[in-house]
Amino acid sequence: MHKRGLIKSVSTTINDIAKVANVSPSTVSRVIANNSRISKETSENVRKIMKEMNYYPNMIARSLAIRTTKIFAVMVPGDAEKTFLHPFFPEVLRGITAASYRNDYKVLISGVSDVTEEKKVIREFTRGGIAEGIILMTSRVADPSIEELTKLNFPFVVVGKPERDKEINWVDNNNYAIGYELAKHLVDQGHKRIAFLGVCPEFYVTVDRMHGYKQALKDSSLPVIEDLIIKNKFREDNGYDLMQRLFDIGKKPTAVIACDDLLAFGVLKSIAEHSLSVPQDIAVAGFNNVPLSEYCIPPLTSVEVNPYGLGVKAVELLMADINSEHKSFDRAIIPAKLVIRKSTVR
Repeated sequence: MHKRGLIKSVSTTINDIAKVANVSPSTVSRVIANNSRISKETSENVRKIMKEMNYYPNMIARSLAIRTTKIFAVMVPGDAEKTFLHPFFPEVLRGITAASYRNDYKVLISGVSDVTEEKKVIREFTRGGIAEGIILMTSRVADPSIEELTKLNFPFVVVGKPERDKEINWVDNNNYAIGYELAKHLVDQGHKRIAFLGVCPEFYVTVDRMHGYKQALKDSSLPVIEDLIIKNKFREDNGYDLMQRLFDIGKKPTAVIACDDLLAFGVLKSIAEHSLSVPQDIAVAGFNNVPLSEYCIPPLTSVEVNPYGLGVKAVELLMADINSEHKSFDRAIIPAKLVIRKSTVR
């Protein structure tokens, strides 16, 4: 028999705990599962012995017993190692993990290289009982992952406004509004030839920002010049090359909106190599307000999108979906803020 107070190895079992506590193994299992049928005195005694013997419940076995895993899966687009080089995604994940842990959930991150792999992983997580809910970190046009999760009637939330926005739980900024506000700021600075770099038709976040930009020009009686709108491949092209395209076709704008701050940094480099200055010759602005934005030269005007808040709200929506007796859909708009710096102020 084990002696009270003895620190055991990881091989300590429920049977060992039961012998010391003088109860049945099933009683120990019920204590671990917080079963209300176990008296407070018995529960406290068993937990005290578990602590003394350094016993940790087998999470997989516990999940099978109580039919819950207390795990949220987060689907990260592309190679996770490369994705997390962008400051936006770690901040969203920080919000997700903080809110999950507050609700006694763990987070499982899966980086997937393409849509086919993502669907395969989703099937494993859902049908294999690994996760109780899934958070998709991006929203695509005609997203097959959303279709798969909807078909399975599995709890999930999208970070980003999806195509069927009234039939899905999602959280996002008002990207149309912030695209409009940023373009209007440049118009108010006297700019008439404003380029928009980095729209990717596959991802709504970039398309909505572009639509806001276009509407701001129209409301200011300025023409929308399609040659000044440069498309890119999401997270593959860089701002330097996109700006070079404008120079190569002889379309020099007086201001540039980059769909992301990292693209804007490349724009700044391209402008400098053409012996032009910012903002005197060309003003530059971006989105996401990454930490380096205020330290580049000149400091970059950007939009603070609060990625941490996006992550927290995604978990709150997922928890509401899991705990609700009736299926319903909700959405949340996280406020964004225009941060004006020297890159756009003449």
